[in-house]
Amino acid sequence: MDKEDLKIILLLMINSRLTYREIADYLGLSVNAVYRRMNTLDNLGIIQQFTARIKPSAINAIYAYFFGECEVEDSDFISEELGKHPNTALLMFSSRNYLYIGSFLKNIKDLDEYSSFVSQKAEMKSPQIGFLSGVHSASQIPYITPKTTPLNYGDLDKAIIRSIHRDSRKPISEIAEEVRSTANTISRRLDKMYEEGLLELSINFYPEASNDVFSVLRIELDPSVNRDELAKELMERFSPHIFFIWTFSNMPNFMQCWVWCNNMKQLNEIIKNFRKERVESVQSDIIHKAAFFDTWKEDLLYE
Repeated sequence: MDKEDLKIILLLMINSRLTYREIADYLGLSVNAVYRRMNTLDNLGIIQQFTARIKPSAINAIYAYFFGECEVEDSDFISEELGKHPNTALLMFSSRNYLYIGSFLKNIKDLDEYSSFVSQKAEMKSPQIGFLSGVHSASQIPYITPKTTPLNYGDLDKAIIRSIHRDSRKPISEIAEEVRSTANTISRRLDKMYEEGLLELSINFYPEASNDVFSVLRIELDPSVNRDELAKELMERFSPHIFFIWTFSNMPNFMQCWVWCNNMKQLNEIIKNFRKERVESVQSDIIHKAAFFDTWKEDLLYE
């Protein structure tokens, strides 16, 4: 992949219904170039699904993020076992047998049960747990969060999201036919849900299908550092290699960076430069496999 491919992926992670023309305008490419690049990403299996989901923040779902060393080496077994739990949304397998788990909790009371489940099935002795609070993105479009929560979804809203749940790029005319509504109504409701932060339009992204190097940098900060300001500085300085920086409400001196590089030499140079910043430590893990799952949140669409 090259930088333009990554920029396309970033745009689609934030809004997977962007048209070829819209993506082309954002990136200064031709429509044909965007079409060819997206087809290649699809054919290579780097993008395997365009998804639509209820946005977690709109229903006060808690994004609990687990990471730690895993004693079980069989990634297929872990995927099968952890994927059975209705809270499991994402697994990222990386070097040193380090496992990253994204999960959605209905409330904080679910934490003990799910934490015990993860520790048992993946044999993670003392996983770190972060509650996602901030997402800094290199994308040219913002990640929208609801202004007020919780928000109510009408029957039509749920029917629309259900229709595009596993194919968010489905044409308006097909959605309208499925939910027995008009194209104008569907178009209006989709725009409104997205703009109000009700609808999450993204992709299932599989870095292992690429020849590039994708890694997670776990960064411990000096307590005096404003992490949001530093995150913004790092995004600007190392763009497009950093495509997300996550911060966590219960870990004020910690950031997690998702990094793309063409090769290990490039990654090592980025890590070296990171260590010159106002950080106390930088740890790196190379991602070699990803798995995505529907959760209880998606089950709401089918009730």
